[in-house]
Amino acid sequence: MKMTTEMARGLGLLVLLCLVAPLPVARSQMSLPFTGQGLEPAEPVDVYVSAMLERLLDVDDKNYRFTNIVYVYLSWTDDRAHDLMMESTRAYRNGTKEECARTCSSDSVGSLSRESEGFHYHDTCCDGIWLPTIEMLNVYELPEGRLQPYGIIKDEESDAVAWWVAIHATYFTPMDFHRFPFDHQELDMQFSFTPEIDPAIKSFIPSATSTRYLIRGEGDVISGWDITNIRVVPMKESLQEELDFFVGTYGNLSAAGDPAPITGVPGRQGYIGKAERVGFDIFIGINRLSEYYVLGIIVPTLLLVALSFITYIIPVDSLDARIGLNVTLFLALTALQFVINEQMPKSSYPTTVTKIIVVSYIVVSFGVPESIVVYAIASGIDQRIEEEREAADKIAEEDGAEYLDEAEEGTGQTPRTMTRAMRFFRRKRSQKIPFIIDMASLFAVVVIVVVSTTLLIMGI
Repeated sequence: MKMTTEMARGLGLLVLLCLVAPLPVARSQMSLPFTGQGLEPAEPVDVYVSAMLERLLDVDDKNYRFTNIVYVYLSWTDDRAHDLMMESTRAYRNGTKEECARTCSSDSVGSLSRESEGFHYHDTCCDGIWLPTIEMLNVYELPEGRLQPYGIIKDEESDAVAWWVAIHATYFTPMDFHRFPFDHQELDMQFSFTPEIDPAIKSFIPSATSTRYLIRGEGDVISGWDITNIRVVPMKESLQEELDFFVGTYGNLSAAGDPAPITGVPGRQGYIGKAERVGFDIFIGINRLSEYYVLGIIVPTLLLVALSFITYIIPVDSLDARIGLNVTLFLALTALQFVINEQMPKSSYPTTVTKIIVVSYIVVSFGVPESIVVYAIASGIDQRIEEEREAADKIAEEDGAEYLDEAEEGTGQTPRTMTRAMRFFRRKRSQKIPFIIDMASLFAVVVIVVVSTTLLIMGI
């Protein structure tokens, strides 16, 4: 009985694994947006690229990713295309072709009618038309539930062919946060025709671009960013040059004994030596909207620093008050930094905000040793004056009678009165030294804060 129960559990587990195991496989088989087909043209063609951004959905500055929907429109000439489209459509309608693998419009997928009589954009089959396979080099994820509308446009009046696809995807891209929150980012989408010897595509040529497409209405398109431009940048280089650059710059070259090295073979024959990569990049330029960060991070930080300037106005003998103020402001800066860290991008180097915070810590901390030094100087001066006063009083007491007679005959002023007057003026002079130090320190920290903040914000 026990063995039967264990066998039942084992069979149940096996069935569960069989049900679950196919799921990742199904996900991995999702086709790329530009999956090609058909016989290549006899001569290499130029392909024109247009890019229209429907929506920038998200910019993840902590993981260096972005998500968008962009319409990529490719066009080229192929005098075979119209006849091939007519042939495929007729074969599907008369039953010679059981199904149409590539309708000319995504609107007709699964619903292409065999009863149609005209040859319109939405009711034709484009199985025979040559379409290039375009790889996406830096795609991170194609959302499983995405919509991917497409269209293949072939008019009878010309040899032109157009193929557009709306691509909804997440990409990884380098980002530079040195000037955060005044940073500009270039979001890169990398596309490439499969490297080949004498590739069917001679070159990609930039054409139309738009930072907004189809979506109407006023207001922000994405939170925190302003889209400034979108541009298409073509590229063409040999596979050998590409390998030499990346491996040579960021790694180690092939070993001398490697029978089929990927680097360091000038003028080599074969696929690696002769193949060319033809591709293009779509760059989306965005500027961070800095007002939120200025008001929420930089202004509160500078206000705390400005409060520390009160240190240099507080009387010198109030050492506990001066130190207490600076310690309190230091702790306030620390608490503010915990809040700021949640809003900052992840970066391996200090940003503008980080540098401003460091300057603020230094300025606030400077008030503590400055207060101690000034207090020590003032206390030393007071002690010396007190010692001189006691010595003067002692001398006056010993020789008071003699000086008293002289004073009565001359000025009429007693030595004690003269001693007090001298002590008063000496004390006034001694108080100037701590005051001068405080004012010089105040001027210095104000200049440091203003100049450093200005230079950091300007990116100098």
